Amino acid sequence: MNPSPSADHGPSPDDVAFYRREGYLLVRGLFSEAECAHLRGYFTEMVERGGDGWAEGGVHPESDDPLKRYPRLLQPHRGDEVAFRYMVDERIRVRLTAFYDREPLAVQTMVYFKPPGARGQALHQDQRYLRAEPGTCMAAWLALEDIDAENGCLEIVPGTQDIPMLCPGDSDTDRSFTRDQVPVPRGSEPQRVEMRTGDVLFFNGSLVHGSGPNLSKDRFRRIIVGHYIEGEAEKVAHYYFPVYRFDGSIVEGLEENPWGGGPCGVLVDRDGEQVIEMTGDMAAATAAH
Repeated sequence: MNPSPSADHGPSPDDVAFYRREGYLLVRGLFSEAECAHLRGYFTEMVERGGDGWAEGGVHPESDDPLKRYPRLLQPHRGDEVAFRYMVDERIRVRLTAFYDREPLAVQTMVYFKPPGARGQALHQDQRYLRAEPGTCMAAWLALEDIDAENGCLEIVPGTQDIPMLCPGDSDTDRSFTRDQVPVPRGSEPQRVEMRTGDVLFFNGSLVHGSGPNLSKDRFRRIIVGHYIEGEAEKVAHYYFPVYRFDGSIVEGLEENPWGGGPCGVLVDRDGEQVIEMTGDMAAATAAH
């Protein structure tokens, strides 16, 4: 049984140290089976009736592409109380506050369905899109059902939370619904994160991560994720307004960061070592492919 929010004292000092060192923390069973069953059914019904205006590109039940039949829901918290309550849940607040020594600000919700046969998402960094400044963004990624390699679990590259934004190259679009993919620095390897219903993966916005396709015949991979920015941030990309505090109030006075631009790093060999040179431009790198 999960503790109630009032009894949840958050992560231990060892948990905080692990998050800061590795860029992520997997918290087992943070949400109950009953909570996840409700969220899973609630958002599945939402997308199957047309998405209530939150479905990316609309819902196309007759499409051959599973991701068009079950597109992700973008920003449902802007009009849906269930999504909003997840975004500002106290269990999320106490952990992110401990990781960053200050209460963060909430900017996004997304619900992914990934039905059988659906493509995954190539390796990327969330901060590329959110463009929080100063500081970075972070995620709270809740498994609404059991997730493993077969149905397309997340893959993360531990320790990449301290690197800059990497210039993307081309992804394998047979496996990824996005075209961009960032390279993995030498000596680092993606690691699968298998999760049980109710587990939450917290991770830094610069951490390289992605997921493979759903290879199962009859299993979905449904999740809800909240995105946040550090409490001292003064800017965030324009798509992520309005910005909320965890008490539900709207933050005023933040500036809009243009989406899609900014410097990015290229992996190069120098004197036998691989280094990141900030010689690229994100907009140019994206336009090139």
